[in-house]
Amino acid sequence: MASLLYSLVRFVLDVVATSRADRAKLQGEVLALRRQVQVLERQVKRVHWSPGDRMIMAALRERLPRLAWAGLLVRPETVLGWHRALVRRKWAAYRGRPRRGRPPISEQSRLVILRMARENPGWGYFRIRGEMLKLGHLVAATTIRSVLLGAGIPPAGRRSQLSWKQFLAAHAETVVAADFFSLDTIFFQAPLRPHLCSPGDSPSPAG
Repeated sequence: MASLLYSLVRFVLDVVATSRADRAKLQGEVLALRRQVQVLERQVKRVHWSPGDRMIMAALRERLPRLAWAGLLVRPETVLGWHRALVRRKWAAYRGRPRRGRPPISEQSRLVILRMARENPGWGYFRIRGEMLKLGHLVAATTIRSVLLGAGIPPAGRRSQLSWKQFLAAHAETVVAADFFSLDTIFFQAPLRPHLCSPGDSPSPAG
């Protein structure tokens, strides 16, 4: 980190110094620097570039013409690779940040919500939220809405409006146990009044 700050400070000072120099001095400095680079290339097999140096060279990549790279110790392809690495590191750090918002709902809570909605068609999102809170599950009403809609379960107002087929499917056992029936007379007069029987587990012959 200290090396990076040092490189940035030197870079800023160099920019300020070159902005105040005249063209002749800048050309002379460029020639001297190119000569030094040629000497270093003959003596040094491999140059070590610090992270700060790589960042500065990557920033200067688009400001230097193609021919100007011939007098430098690094090739344009190498600097381009540094630039791409910096971009990848930036996005990797961005993706690694903790995401904000509500944590995902557990599978157990989702199943409980679906069961409540199916067994209680008149319960709305806030009613289910209150019942979930009684069970120790803190779930937002908007999350409950998303869970129900994702499972194809409509809002409470539409869930309570069951068709006759849906009513029979939901209450088949109750209808059979109640044993609703009616009888017509032999002369096709008005049917007899329906009788409601409540058979127990062990019905007697009298029942």
